[in-house]
Order: sequence, then structure tokens, then C-alpha cells
Amino acid sequence: MTIITFNFDLKLFIFMSILIFIGMLGLYSASYNNPQNSNIYLKQFLWFIIGIIAMIPILTTSLNQIEKYAYLIYFISIFLLIITLIFGKTIRGTKGWIGVGPINFQFSELAKITTTIALARYLEYNFNEIKRFKDFFVSFLILLLPVFLILLQPDLGATLIFFPILFSMLFFAGADSKTLLYFILTSALSVVIPMLLSYYQLTGTLNKENIFSIILSKYFILNLIILLSLIWFILKIVYFFYPKYQALNTIATFISIIVLSIIFSVLLFKFLKDYQKKRILVFIDPKLDYYGVGYNIIQSKITIGSGGLWGKGFLKGMQTKLGFLPEPTTDFIVSVIGEEFGFIGMFILILIYFLFIFEGFKIAYRAKNVFASLLGFGISTMFTFSFFTNVGMVVGIMPVVGVTLPFLSYGGSSLVSSMIAVAILMNIKKERFI
Repeated sequence: MTIITFNFDLKLFIFMSILIFIGMLGLYSASYNNPQNSNIYLKQFLWFIIGIIAMIPILTTSLNQIEKYAYLIYFISIFLLIITLIFGKTIRGTKGWIGVGPINFQFSELAKITTTIALARYLEYNFNEIKRFKDFFVSFLILLLPVFLILLQPDLGATLIFFPILFSMLFFAGADSKTLLYFILTSALSVVIPMLLSYYQLTGTLNKENIFSIILSKYFILNLIILLSLIWFILKIVYFFYPKYQALNTIATFISIIVLSIIFSVLLFKFLKDYQKKRILVFIDPKLDYYGVGYNIIQSKITIGSGGLWGKGFLKGMQTKLGFLPEPTTDFIVSVIGEEFGFIGMFILILIYFLFIFEGFKIAYRAKNVFASLLGFGISTMFTFSFFTNVGMVVGIMPVVGVTLPFLSYGGSSLVSSMIAVAILMNIKKERFI
């Protein structure tokens, strides 16, 4: 207890508490005079108490113990995800909750942290040696197992957080920059075909006379993959006998990126539900589906814009009160704050979040060992990506993918898991002084 008392990271805890308090205000306002959600802020407060209780064992557990049992913790979370798929409760089309009485918990939120712990353990033992494809493959395998199980629920938003965590941890672990760029480019290009197909499905212009219907047909794609693979094989053979021609290897690398991107694009398109395909696209032009998926973005932008400089005042946001804003307690909680507290309120919220994230990265940078540092960087990246994705989503510069804002959006699983992640950061700082 002495360790906790003298090395307790009060600054990080204060930032977290302020964000939770702002979230409570937003939830109270969003549920005000709403019989269906009248007590939602009280439920969030109860989850906050549970989160505080959950933080205590994390703070009192040695990081060495967390590192020692990293893989066990990881496989327990995988087991829980499998149990969720079999016995889970379906809410809004996603079979992602395990219910015990009135309590429903979403283990995909906890899986982000357990996967980060497992990655930190693996990358620590390969620190500055992530050069070969095998090293990258094992890292991706650790990531893809929970991602695959979460996609089966299906929950696209939850899976998106995993990839920035992996890439950031690989970067800080000293991974080969060229190979890392290879994987990032492949991942980024993998959304191209789903976006094109979604566009032509949504606009109704995908027909037999359209050139894109030919290019995006399964026969053309299959033939293209075979042709490019053959060219890659020939280039590799020639390069094997004439290694001085480095350009051949570079061209082969770009071809492999294209081939893998096409394959992953097709797999992604098969996994995505119709509404998810539309969400990826309508952020470019919400009017393509004005009364469907695009409605959410349009109303969110109207809600935030109506707040002006100072906002309409607490409990006076008419967009929210009249029910124009969709999902005001989860995905679009920031829109509620923007309407009632205006640009100034949004600026203060963003500033506090920036300070919170900066403190997380500072703790990771000053950690006493490689495992603690990688774990800190992974957790801080998780908060960073969630923040930028959610805020970008509500202002219309990113697609609506169902990523909630930690500490502010309603959700007991998200809040408790986020508080556990903060406890780990606080533990990292605590052990630096031991």
C-alpha cells in the first residue's frame, strides 16, 4: 500500500475522472426527459464504481506477474470470446455480450488489453530483431485470432482498434521499417475494392455495361491475381540469379502488395454486412444515402454546428431533445457536448484528452523495461486511435464504424476496460520508482 500511496499517478487519474464526469453530463443531458434511458447516467456511475474496484488489483499486482502470465491472460480472453459466440446475447445485431442477470459484459473490449499484453511479451523477447517475415507473422497471428472471433459477432468497430495497436508496437519494438511499411500499405489498400463495390451498389450504377462491373467481377480479379503472381514468381527467379538488379526485387515487392491487397479486399467484402459497406463510403458523400446511413453523419454535423461558439447551454440542446441525433449516448456523445457547450466546450474536451494521451505516452517512454514500455505504448495508441476515430466520425471526416469514445460514451464494458488500461499505465509509472 505504501507503493500505491507515494507513487500514485494523480495526474492521470484526474484527467480520467474529468473525462468520465464530462461523459456523465453528456449522458444525463442525452437521457433527460427520455423514459427509455432516464437512468442511464446512474448505470454509468455504477460501472465507474466497478471500474475503481477493478483498478485496485491491477495497481497492487507486479508488472513481472502480468508479464509472466501474459499468454495465459491472452488465451483466457480468447476462450471468453469463443464462449460469447456460443452463448452470447445479441444486441443490435451483434452477438457480443455475456449476460449475468441484469449485467451484460462485452469481452471484445477486454480483448484489446489482453492482446496488447501478449504482444508486449512477444515483442520484448524479439526486441530490435523484428526483421524477418516470421517475426511479423507471429505478431499478426496473435492479433488476428481475437480479430477473427470479433468479426464473427460481427463487430467491425472493435476490430479496427487492434491494427494501430500492433503497428505502433512493432514500430517501437524496432521492426524493420520497410517490412512494416509493406504491411501498412497492404492493410490500407485492402479497403479499395470494398469501397468501389459499395459505391456502385449504393448508386445503382453497377451493371453489365459499366467497365467497373467487368473490372470488379470475380473472374477478372481471379485472373489478375494469377497473372500478377506469375509475374512475381518470374521476377523473384530472375533476381535470385542476378541479385545486382535490385529494381527487380522492388517491383516484385510492390506486386505482392497489390496481390495481397486484392485478396484481403475480397475477404473483407465478404465479411462486411451491407450497412457496414455503406458506412465506409457515405462519409465521402452522406447524401448518397441521406435517409439511411448518411443521416447519422448529417445530423451529427448539424448538432455540433448548432452549438456555435458557446453552445446552447446544459440541457438545452434541441437536436438531441427532439430525437434528431441518432445514438446520442454512445457513438455521438461528443455531438451532444458540442451542441450544449459549443466550440469552447469541445476545445476543452479535446485539450483534456490530449493531455491524458500525452501523459500515457510519457509514462511509456520512461518505463523501466522493454515490456512495460511496449505495453504503455500499445495502451496509449488504443486511446489515441479511439479518440481520433470517434471525433473524426462525428464531424464527418471519418466513416461511422461504431467506435465509441472511452470514458464518455455509455457502456460498462468500455468504461471498466478503459479504467483497467489506465490502472496498467499507472502501474508502469509506479514500478519505475521501485
